[in-house]
Amino acid sequence: MKYPFLFLLVAAATAIGQQTNQRSSLIFAPGAKEPTAVNTPAPTPSQATVAGKAFSPDDILNAFFLALKADQVDAAYDALVRNTIIAERQKDVDGLKAKTKEAIDGYGPISGYEVVDEREVGTVLMRRTCISLNSDLPLRWRFYFYKTQGEWRLVDLRIDDGLVELFEDSARPRR
Repeated sequence: MKYPFLFLLVAAATAIGQQTNQRSSLIFAPGAKEPTAVNTPAPTPSQATVAGKAFSPDDILNAFFLALKADQVDAAYDALVRNTIIAERQKDVDGLKAKTKEAIDGYGPISGYEVVDEREVGTVLMRRTCISLNSDLPLRWRFYFYKTQGEWRLVDLRIDDGLVELFEDSARPRR
């Protein structure tokens, strides 16, 4: 693996996601998979609450990767974890931001993303696996969502460069 430090992100994200049982909410303004403006800022709380609707995992991921494409890593993470249990561990979030910036420096700028796998456990848990379309090599991103009170909320995030595993995962039969 080119950047073994990315496995540290997995451990940090797991610790973040399991630290507290307090309720939280995650709200984002919707984005587009093919943005027209490169310097579009990440959504702000006022943008998210004006519409008064709960956003889907698609909306959340679109906004996140749109900000990453615009090279706004801090804003992307601030919006992604806002009002979640993950945000309560600011030191770990800062570490994720730093490691993501380092990974983008190593793998190249992000021009977009693709959802390559979606798995559900019942009707309230979902994992979306994405690859970021970096100029040199892609990264694998796993977002874990929990639906409560009609809203999808991010509860865990894992990032690595485990591309070989993507092919192994696709060969396994789904239950």
